[in-house]
Formats: sequence, structure tokens, C-alpha cells
Amino acid sequence: MPYPAFTVDDFCKDPDFIRWVLTPTEESNRFWQDFMATYPHKVADVRNAVEYVKSIRFQEIEPSPQDMARLKQRIWNDIDKSARNSERLTHPFQNVSRQEIRWYQRPYWAAAAVVLLVMSVGLGWWAYQANAHLTYETAYGNVQEIKLADGSTVTLNANSTLKVGDNLAGSSVREVWLTGEAYFDIAKRKGAKFIVHTPEAKVEVLGTEFNVNTRREQTNVVLNEGKVQLSTNDQSTVVMKPGDMAIVSPKNRNIQLKRVQPDLYDAWKESYLILDGKSLPEIISSLEDTFGVTIKLDDQQLTNKTLTGKLRTEVVEDCIDNLAIILDAEVKKSGDTYSFR
Repeated sequence: MPYPAFTVDDFCKDPDFIRWVLTPTEESNRFWQDFMATYPHKVADVRNAVEYVKSIRFQEIEPSPQDMARLKQRIWNDIDKSARNSERLTHPFQNVSRQEIRWYQRPYWAAAAVVLLVMSVGLGWWAYQANAHLTYETAYGNVQEIKLADGSTVTLNANSTLKVGDNLAGSSVREVWLTGEAYFDIAKRKGAKFIVHTPEAKVEVLGTEFNVNTRREQTNVVLNEGKVQLSTNDQSTVVMKPGDMAIVSPKNRNIQLKRVQPDLYDAWKESYLILDGKSLPEIISSLEDTFGVTIKLDDQQLTNKTLTGKLRTEVVEDCIDNLAIILDAEVKKSGDTYSFR
């Protein structure tokens, strides 16, 4: 397949590509990951094609007996009509009986029968269903940069899910739903709002950069630049300024604001965790959410230590070892649990 020369439209029409998008396997995932690594200039086209294919969802349904009867009758009518037309043609089988002509037409009706069999037994009938949502998911330890159809860029942190609303490029209200953590760089479009929904709050912007974290049963929003309006079901809109951090918990839907250094909360985009100004429990929670591990402090005196610097968060073992060095502690691993003492 000449995939390196494919356009977005070519990808969307390719059966193997569609099959990978809708029903990925370990083998197909490996193939397309290798392809994007080999041809990085095609990554944007592949991602756009994935978005377009996933924006159309198909639902498998069983045909009714009436539908099957009509389809069967139409197929046999077409076969019979083809046979009658063949009888009127001048060809080497001009004097052959109609029954024999039908035998020579066997490839046609055999194919039709196969189509009927496949539709009724193998695959079922496929009904088009519009208004599907495109969903991005990241595994533990993985960070993904996503280019949305409206030109906005979202960096999705590990163990996170982003669901994108329909017609993002053309709608006057652009909506996404976030679980986990993401950094948003919103493309400005006159008169078009951009709304991030979280379990606890709604973040509304016109064009700005900000970080949203929905982990640990609360929503934290850190504004880097621009202007953000934050609201909940229990509190009217609060306008955030650059350097503000808003905290919303499910128990208390009131929005709490405090001043922070934004770069302390978005360094994860570059696979770093900034330690300055953060408590050890906060650091541990972040590492657990990123890697899907459990971290225990057997020596509670470690909690009182003040940490500075930053941790590289690309490889869990290296990150844990470096944290142990900073804490001047020993670490023991048991399965997915790391114990510091």
C-alpha cells in the first residue's frame, strides 16, 4: 500500500485503515505506530483521518424477516432479469436453453447469494448513526498531543480521556469532556466558545492556555494566559486571571481561588514533575496517577521533608529511584507497590 503518499481522504477510504480505527488489534496498532514513526510528516494526516472515521459510528442490527424477504426477492428478480436479457443477445450460447444460460450465469447469482449470506448471517446489517463523539485515551506513562479540528491543541496527560463534541470546526459552541488531566491551547475563533466539561465544573474560554486536572475527585484549573470563566451547578461564574488556580470538589461545589506558579502544574507536558512548593503527599498522588502504581511511606517522618528540583517522569523505575535519592531513603518494590523507608 502506498500509504506514504496517502492524503486524509485516501486514508478514510482505505478498508484496512478503517478496520484499524474501528476494530484495532495488537498487530494493526503496531503497524500504524511503526508507520507514523517512520513517516512523521504523515502523523497529522493519520490523526485527522482517524477523527473523521470515528465521527461516523456504525451500529450492527438484525434485519427484520420482511427486510430479508424483500432483499432476497430483489436479488432473484435481478438474476432472472439478467438471464432474460442474456437470451436476447447473439453469442455462442444463442441456442442454449434458459436453464443452461442460468448455469453459465452462475458467477453472478453465486456472488449475489454470497452477498445475501454475508449480510444476513456473517455481518448483519449496518445502520448509519450520526452525532458520534471522538474519544482519545492515554495509557499509564504516556502523554499525547492532539490537534483538534478547530485548530486547538490539547496535550493529554497519562491515564486520561478526552471526548470531543461534534462539528468542532464549525460549531459556535465547541465542547469537550475531560477525565484525568490535559493542557489546552485554544484556537481563537470570533464568537465561538470553547467549553471543557469536568465531573465537578464547566470551564468556558474564548482563546487561552490553561491546565485542567480532574483527578482525586476534584477539578483543578490553572490559568497560564488569557481569560477563563469557571462555573458549577452550585455557584455562579467566577472569572480567573493568569496565575489563578481554581479548586472544585464534589462535596463542596464552591470555587476556591489561590495564586500559584503555573509552570509548576504543566511541566508534565515535557515529562517532568516540579517538586518546589509541593508537599510529598501531593507528589506521590501525581506519580500514582501517572504510572498506575501505589507508593507507601513506611517512615512517616519523610512527609515533613522539603523537596526541591524536578523529577523526570518518562520511566517509572528511574523516577522512583530518583525520588528515593532526593528523600535519602530506601525503596522496596513488591508488584506495583513501592515502599519508602
